[in-house]
Amino acid sequence: MPDPVPVPPRGEKLDLLHLAAWNDVLDDATYYEILGVLQIADARAIRDAFHEFALAFHPDAQLDLEPASRQMVTRIFQRGVEAYRVLSSDAERARYDLALAKGLLRLEGESERRATGARSLDELCRTAAARLYAKRAEDFITQGLLGRAADELLRALRAEDAPNPDLADRLAALNALVKLGSEPDAR
Repeated sequence: MPDPVPVPPRGEKLDLLHLAAWNDVLDDATYYEILGVLQIADARAIRDAFHEFALAFHPDAQLDLEPASRQMVTRIFQRGVEAYRVLSSDAERARYDLALAKGLLRLEGESERRATGARSLDELCRTAAARLYAKRAEDFITQGLLGRAADELLRALRAEDAPNPDLADRLAALNALVKLGSEPDAR
């Protein structure tokens, strides 16, 4: 995301320039950037940030805007609700953090977008055996079983015929998430 666009102060009306700035960066913003929180934010910080966001962008609070501006407000608000829904759920947030590490900005099925040329875990593997383990790891990640996913990714790394720094980096990121305690399963 270029420069973050701040949420207008409480009570301040939205103007067309502010809405246009938000609209321009919305598709390139992470859920954290939309709510204006750090990736290490706790549940209370996320809730408080969403509260401020909702006060500024709730469509019912912007009834005096012309239709085009109301459409922008609605789009921005919907993206904020999506961000809050994902970040306020431990399982969804863990899934999102992993997707974000792969370059995905959103978790909405067909609307997942790659921010970069990031490749999936199995695309990083060179051998068939490693790809099999990587696919298992992705299945566990989808289920929120990060410890098991890390185990499978370690197996994938060992099944490679040569060092694979990209796969090792993904394993390190996954292990960091496991250590943060964002996984519900026990290894």
